[in-house]
Amino acid sequence: MKYKIFTDSTSDVTPEFAAKYGITVLPLEVIFEGTAYKAGIDITNHEFYVKLNDCLKNGKPLPTTSQVTEGAFEEALKPYANKEDTFVCLLLIGKDMSGTYSSALKAIESLGMKNVYAPDTMEVTFGLGCIVAEVAKIAQTDIGVEEFKATVDDYIDRAWIYASIGDLRCLRAGGRLSTVSMLLGTMLKLKPIIYVHRKVEVCAKVISQGKATRWIVDKIMEERDESMPLYLGSSEAEDILNDFRTKFKDQLKVTGTEEEFPLGPVVGVHAGPGCAGIAFFRKKK
Repeated sequence: MKYKIFTDSTSDVTPEFAAKYGITVLPLEVIFEGTAYKAGIDITNHEFYVKLNDCLKNGKPLPTTSQVTEGAFEEALKPYANKEDTFVCLLLIGKDMSGTYSSALKAIESLGMKNVYAPDTMEVTFGLGCIVAEVAKIAQTDIGVEEFKATVDDYIDRAWIYASIGDLRCLRAGGRLSTVSMLLGTMLKLKPIIYVHRKVEVCAKVISQGKATRWIVDKIMEERDESMPLYLGSSEAEDILNDFRTKFKDQLKVTGTEEEFPLGPVVGVHAGPGCAGIAFFRKKK
């Protein structure tokens, strides 16, 4: 059985990785003052952060985002509709985070597709990316459909992200932080730490980036299934990723071969510049 993997641009998988495994990435849009850009097509990550930093610096309205439409899914899926030798798997931003998932289900129903699996991943950015990556790997094997679906479900259940936030204003705009907390956090130089699984939640606030990085490492060491790889991601915060790779190399058992999926425009709207973290798989219960 052949497997075809679809994801959306919030997974932040790189074009190189997508090409290597034949993954189709459908773009969401980011909108600056009425002008829409398809993530990864009309605007690069760096171009996005230049524009975002300009908004933050000069008090301009922050960008908004737009989901993948039902029509876009229909166009992408139609060549695979009920193709007997191909099983299609859609791994998209969690349904509680975007209407993209709902658009996909409507497209699947409209096309009458039976050869498809579209579970709620409950993830976004490199947490979603790590699921996509591991599923893409097993899709290269001779695994059967039922085992394939069970393995996908297991990856989804155990995928997790911890990340520190660099700029509190974007987190505040997304409703994850109160105005009072943002002001106090800015004055005290607090670093919120978020986790992502079904939803995005602030799980800790620590003083200094160094302590935030240590907090993330300690939690991952406690919870991680070491048989599964780590995935790194940041919004142009290479210095923090270097700490994970060097200062905590032994604790995290970093090999230097870890995939890095940079935060793209859509997730960057909410995470802001200077966000960095690690996606991993928790131990089996």
